[in-house]
Amino acid sequence: MTSGKDKFNLQKDEQGFIGKDSFVGKVIDHYEVEEKIAEGGLSAVYRATDTNNRQTVVLKIIHKHLISSIKNYKKLEQKIRVLINLSDPHIATYKDVVFADGRVVLVMKPFIFESLEDLLSKTGHIGPERAVGIFIQVCQAMEAANKADIVHRDLKPSNIIILDNQKFSDDIMVLDFGIAKIIADETEGGKSEQFMTRTRETFGSPLYLSPEQCAGKKVDLRSDIYSLGCVIYESLTGKPPFVGKNVLETAYKHMNDNPRPMGLDVSMEPVSSRFEDVVSKCLAKDPDNRYQSAHELASDLDLIMTASDSEWENTAYVYQEVTPRKKEGRGGKRISVEALIWTSAIVILVGIVGFWSWFILKPEGSKKYPSFDNDQLWLVAGQNKPTPVDDFGNKEESNKLTLQNIERDMGTNCREYADALLVLVQLYYDCQHWNDAEQYSKKLVSVTEKLEKDGQEGPGPLSECFRMVAYAAFRAGDYTEAVNAANRSVELAYGKETLNGSTIQCLRILGDVFSRQNKLRKAAEVYNRLFAIADQDKEQHPTIYWEATAKFADVYRRLGDFGEAERFYKLGLEWWRSHGMPDNIWAARALYGYALVLNSENKHKEAEDALKEDLALIKRLPNPDLGLVGAVRRQYVETMWHSNWMGAVSAQFGKLELDGQTKPK
Repeated sequence: MTSGKDKFNLQKDEQGFIGKDSFVGKVIDHYEVEEKIAEGGLSAVYRATDTNNRQTVVLKIIHKHLISSIKNYKKLEQKIRVLINLSDPHIATYKDVVFADGRVVLVMKPFIFESLEDLLSKTGHIGPERAVGIFIQVCQAMEAANKADIVHRDLKPSNIIILDNQKFSDDIMVLDFGIAKIIADETEGGKSEQFMTRTRETFGSPLYLSPEQCAGKKVDLRSDIYSLGCVIYESLTGKPPFVGKNVLETAYKHMNDNPRPMGLDVSMEPVSSRFEDVVSKCLAKDPDNRYQSAHELASDLDLIMTASDSEWENTAYVYQEVTPRKKEGRGGKRISVEALIWTSAIVILVGIVGFWSWFILKPEGSKKYPSFDNDQLWLVAGQNKPTPVDDFGNKEESNKLTLQNIERDMGTNCREYADALLVLVQLYYDCQHWNDAEQYSKKLVSVTEKLEKDGQEGPGPLSECFRMVAYAAFRAGDYTEAVNAANRSVELAYGKETLNGSTIQCLRILGDVFSRQNKLRKAAEVYNRLFAIADQDKEQHPTIYWEATAKFADVYRRLGDFGEAERFYKLGLEWWRSHGMPDNIWAARALYGYALVLNSENKHKEAEDALKEDLALIKRLPNPDLGLVGAVRRQYVETMWHSNWMGAVSAQFGKLELDGQTKPK
């Protein structure tokens, strides 16, 4: 089950001395051991010859300390025979199991292969098309095993092998289905902490553990789906979704943190977004929110590269609601000792983190600030309440009467009617009656289109009329109409973008709507266009340039492309500084967004400096956004935990000032 590509280290014998392995040269049952080729936490792997037919085989000899307390070898053999009977081209099954001299020996046929782990160590990551081919086959292996009620429990790149078959496509097999769990279940030593520590294979590798494994809960196929989601994420990005400083911190992240966006290449759309959705569903914390079978996941993987948008939206399981499985009653299996050990460790870790969070953040937590959503940092505030306008009722009635008279005397296809419509629209704009403004702006568009078709001029360009519809619809919350009208306005103004205020506002609307709808790739395209316009006239319109850089940067932040996010935030902040660093809400938001990016890149000292500057700026603003104030203060203390922990502790005993300093109470 190996090739000349693999590298192996000289191993110690059972007494701990470097030298010839004790099994090499011996005959186990009717297998003559020739060479040791690998060793892991569960077993040592040897190349051997079957003396009955002189064929080469691979022996996996389970470590003695793992089976020393097995009481019922017959039951163990029965369970292993179930694995042997698995028949699927994508599962590396065992040919036989041998019990000799107190040893459990699993017999396999040899393969020439490269593991996915080895491949990723050389290439960093793989492309989407190759990933689809590999992981559909892994799903097929999982599906076959599930029919026999077998859960892998340890899916990871080293257990996924690519056969060296000289084909242009990958042939995949999955190793070690269920064996570690069987050994653990039948071994008293498997219930001990020592067993858990010495063979992480038995309980799954920390980088790929499901939340329920971390919590010591019962697992099923959906736990394997979570682990496979971790492997897919790593294969496409080069990094696992959750990496802590140690096993417990990694487990805590699996249970509580959301993975960073994968940040796949924008040029691969819609494949990038589809992979984001699929992996996100695999990594759902609640098993009921994941794919419920390997077949569902394989089906979506098969659609990713080729499906049309409508086929994807209507067919993919990723968007379908699932029916939660029934929970087991009291008759279910009791939690094992090793599960209790894991649970206790996680509880202790959570308690420590919770205590420090309370201890350090208590001063800020005691202040009542409105909640703040970082993903809405640059979004326009919700619909405002209507603004009082003097004598509004009489003005509205008078304008509507004028419209009726013109329609009666001259019809609607005339400049006079269009002018009267514009007056009414402007009244609704002034008092922020957005639904009425949208309704009459649409009428203005219709009339202006007819006038231009007849060779007459309207009260303004048609692009401006569509802009009015777009803005009114946007403020009224009618985002579909807002997008349609904004796109139409931009099309009509094509070639006049440099100084065209209508185009700038429509791009703002489009970017804002796409950001709200989490269509970040589309938002990035819009803000790229806005940035290009703003960059041409930044000397005359620096505020538009600041805005464009910040919105473009923040979309990159949400996409997980922190390098580009940092670059664009820097562009805007440098331009702001070169224009006298005026005190405005844009700078307060930009410094906060910039700090979020720096913290995501683990540049905590730079983030601390940005937040200090932000706190000082906020103090000078006449009416700062209290939600932003609370967010900046919280982020500042959290950042100090990484860059200046003494300062964080000081914040507990002193009052955190808006300039980023602390003073005694």
